[in-house]
Amino acid sequence: MENFDALDVIARTRGKVEMDDVPTGNALFLLWGWLTAALVLASFLLWLWLRQEWCLWVWLAAPLVGVPWMMHIVRKDHNRSHKRTRDARMVLDCWILVGGACCAGGFLTGFSGLDRVCLLPLVGLLIGIGCFVTGEVLRFRPKIVGGVVGAGIALVSVLFQGDAWIWQYPALSLVAVVSLVLPGYLYNRQIAN
Repeated sequence: MENFDALDVIARTRGKVEMDDVPTGNALFLLWGWLTAALVLASFLLWLWLRQEWCLWVWLAAPLVGVPWMMHIVRKDHNRSHKRTRDARMVLDCWILVGGACCAGGFLTGFSGLDRVCLLPLVGLLIGIGCFVTGEVLRFRPKIVGGVVGAGIALVSVLFQGDAWIWQYPALSLVAVVSLVLPGYLYNRQIAN
């Protein structure tokens, strides 16, 4: 009888360790994916409808909406935040770097006049690279593939120049869905099982 109790303790301990290895805030992929896709698509549709310059910058509201929402999610999951693993810290650091690079890239391209040439492809490329690195750290193949495909879409969107530059907006929206949303749902399903 004691052997079965010991095996039960080992099984429960192993299950707890495996759960502690899952990064907290797994809903963040979906939050940022849907938010980015929706706001970028809204910018595109508003531009087609109104042809006003301000329409092109609506998608920059994503941090204004996303950061407080993200903080709420992270606070709600605070009970596990003190147990962050090395992998969870690496994923967080990767996304902090991607966010900082997107801000710096937007600032630099906006003031240099290159915003219609390379801003959205740059953001899409950074999202794709961030998803690829996250997938490698988590050893989650759909996230890896989503990152590669998203980066590829971003690189191809650089070809939309001249009168076709506006099509970089739907391309970035597609990058968000392919790199963040679809793998996010698959990841949530995997950790639920």
